Amino acid sequence: MLSYQHGYHAGNPADVQKHLTLIAILQRMQAKESAIHYFDTHAGKGHYDLADAQAQKKGEFRAGVAKAIAVREALEKNSFWADFFAGLDNANAEATQQGELHDVAKLRYYPGSPGWVAQFRRSQDRHTVFELHPAEHAALQDRATASKQRHTGRVVYGDGLAGVIQQLPPKTPRLLVLIDPAYENKTEYLDVAATAATIMQRCRHAVVLIWYPLLPAGRHALLLEQIQQQVQQPILQSEFCYQESAGERGMYGAGMLVVNPPWQLEQQLTEAMQPFLAQYGEVATYQHTWLVAE
Repeated sequence: MLSYQHGYHAGNPADVQKHLTLIAILQRMQAKESAIHYFDTHAGKGHYDLADAQAQKKGEFRAGVAKAIAVREALEKNSFWADFFAGLDNANAEATQQGELHDVAKLRYYPGSPGWVAQFRRSQDRHTVFELHPAEHAALQDRATASKQRHTGRVVYGDGLAGVIQQLPPKTPRLLVLIDPAYENKTEYLDVAATAATIMQRCRHAVVLIWYPLLPAGRHALLLEQIQQQVQQPILQSEFCYQESAGERGMYGAGMLVVNPPWQLEQQLTEAMQPFLAQYGEVATYQHTWLVAE
């Protein structure tokens, strides 16, 4: 349908969880010098203005990144959060100089996943991002072309699930893939599982991150069932519930699957998330389980 635009949701609690997980894995993988090719199957704009009409319509960033900023001093003692805030500072450097910081979130811009990777990508690494929505792709391409800083790498207009398969195996020794669709179409849950299985068949040592929403309909259960059946490598599952599920619609949390996770990632992320979790009161939970055991 291609109606989804992430600008309405940028910086929300699910974004913070997703991007902290991404940063943690980048940090762990970059402990080794060998090159990584990073693929992003659903890149969006790559960079979001929290003062624009989309972000302001529901102000979801107030329940997400703004809560992290409120306890920044406590959070950034952790190395994952330290990189997170460094990335925010970099994304907002120009706005800071011009006095354009947003009055509520105390920041103007929030990076999408291509923006986070672009900031931390090393010279030996490669970066390919896909986007199928015409307007989102145009914004992503414009930013990559105009950026005076490190841009988002190679920008491809097209279906990221099919596109990443066509690019395999990569020329780099290691592979990191983020699969982050909107799940507008119910078949996407099956498509994501099939894509992850194909990636792992062709590159058995790849690290694959899969984001999924927690919705009252519970359709993510089909994704979990299928990927458990189709992927043989270890899969770490985390779920962050930040509000109660009420009614028949509305996201109340989000999940992340990490295929071939770095050693002890679950303990490290749990420690990192606990101070942030406290901002949501007793209703919030964050937990890990092994969907496929080590």
